[in-house]
Amino acid sequence: MVFVYDNKKKESHSLDGEKPLIESREINALLEISRAIASGLYLDDVLRLIVTVTANLMDSKICSLWILDEKDQRLKLKATQSISEAYLKERSLKIGEGVVGHVALHNQPMAIPDVLKDPLYKEKELAKKEGLVSMLSVPMCVKNRVLGVINCYTSYPHSFSKTEEEVLSTVANQAAICIENAGLMETLEIDEILRLVLEGVTKNIGFDRARLYLVNERKNILECKMAVGVDEEMIKGIVLPLDPADSVVARSIFEKRPLVIPDATQDPTVNPMLKKKFNLHSLVVIPLFAREKPLGVIAADHVEPGRTITKEALEAVMTFAQQAGLAIHNAFMYQELKAFSQEMEQKIKKTTADLRKAEAQLIRSERLAALGQLAAGIAHEIRNPLTSINILIHSMIQNLPLGDPQREDFQVIEEEIQRINEIINQFLQFAKPASPNLERTEVTSIFEETLQLLRPQTEKLQISVEKDFLSLPLITIDKEQMKQVILNLLMNAIQAMPGGGRLKLQGGVSKDGQWVQLAIQDSGVGIPPEDMNRLFDPFFSTKEGGIGLGLSIAYRIIDQHHGKIDVTSDPDEGTTFTVYLPIDQG
Repeated sequence: MVFVYDNKKKESHSLDGEKPLIESREINALLEISRAIASGLYLDDVLRLIVTVTANLMDSKICSLWILDEKDQRLKLKATQSISEAYLKERSLKIGEGVVGHVALHNQPMAIPDVLKDPLYKEKELAKKEGLVSMLSVPMCVKNRVLGVINCYTSYPHSFSKTEEEVLSTVANQAAICIENAGLMETLEIDEILRLVLEGVTKNIGFDRARLYLVNERKNILECKMAVGVDEEMIKGIVLPLDPADSVVARSIFEKRPLVIPDATQDPTVNPMLKKKFNLHSLVVIPLFAREKPLGVIAADHVEPGRTITKEALEAVMTFAQQAGLAIHNAFMYQELKAFSQEMEQKIKKTTADLRKAEAQLIRSERLAALGQLAAGIAHEIRNPLTSINILIHSMIQNLPLGDPQREDFQVIEEEIQRINEIINQFLQFAKPASPNLERTEVTSIFEETLQLLRPQTEKLQISVEKDFLSLPLITIDKEQMKQVILNLLMNAIQAMPGGGRLKLQGGVSKDGQWVQLAIQDSGVGIPPEDMNRLFDPFFSTKEGGIGLGLSIAYRIIDQHHGKIDVTSDPDEGTTFTVYLPIDQG
């Protein structure tokens, strides 16, 4: 057959009309994927490279790769070159579900001109958001066994050609080989690698039994981690000192060479405990090293007495041990990297959450300060005419004869004016709180004094009070202002338990030694999640007739003391307010 290349159409054709060949850039892409598979990269990295190269090759907006989890028979999104948060979200489909599931079930490619019009396509809202139009989906197979599916999307209407389907199928087959060679759908766990190593020694080389010992550097011991051909219960608790005089297992590590024992029953260097436990006869021990670092030992033996270990078997085990050492080393490195990555992710999440919380507190403090200045002026402007009205009403009451029905009306007006005055007082207290009159104070006494005021309410509502105060240092605060904070928080807790409950008060010092922590926990109705961010906003209240300034005033006082306040709540389970007040550092 003779082939020519058409530069205008960027496509190869056979002169005798047979199936077209792929063009040079497609060959280069496949070579790049092949090099990645052979490079020793982790499976996840190879899959990401495959979808990136494939997206460029197919001129796709998004290329995604789904892998079949054989345990739960679901296809899971494992790689995509898209940076869209919506598309990167973890997703899975059942076999037969959607286009991906349909392709996997029937092991046949599928082209869709418009995903928004196709009834099989499940994620139409996502397609609209991402601007996806046409789709080509092909299965990834090894010997007719489907391992997953690759999808390519365009952002414009496109009719996929037979050549494009063949190109994507070729890429899919390469990806399938990569997954198959990895041995698992996910990167191998260390236990699975250890088992594969021992099965290789027994099934491939011909030993009856094999045990694997790993070095524990911290304890300076060898631990028997896994065995094949031996009951798992037999190896539990087997620990050997990392001492060449103790056993041939340890000696092989120190001498960095395999040791062959033709008859363990007659050899005094074999550990007596192992000799008895496993009824050892002919035995070979091979140390495992990776980059000159000792990892452990493989011990393999024959059950029948008199069987010799051949030179060929020894060489095979030695060759296998070299590969096994590298595989175990890589697995350990992967686990360490994974653990480190998870730890860093948690630290970043915590730091981000702390920064957001600090930012929210700063914004709230600035907003409350600005609102306070405005509120002070408004409150004074309301109070002046209100005072005049109150004087006139009082004078009119005095001039009315006793028994006049209007006296009662005027008295109601007078009471309402007094209520408005009380609201203005709270308003001014929030708007312009007095500067703290600081003194060295023992905080526990504030709780005791405030609880004494509220005892009639707690007894009436049958609320039990639990106190757990550790030894607390004296701190510099305004005692009366802090008593107002505690009173507000205790009243909130009591009002959250109209049918009775438990009020728990705790006090202690933070782990870093910088704060006194005061916690007030109720077992009440809890706070709805949608209200949590508004608790300290002025004039926000969920109580009937509530003004919504109590928590705002408490927040301003704590802020003036350079402290902070946190709240956690579960609906129907209760709420905890925690006040942090700084401990004097000299």
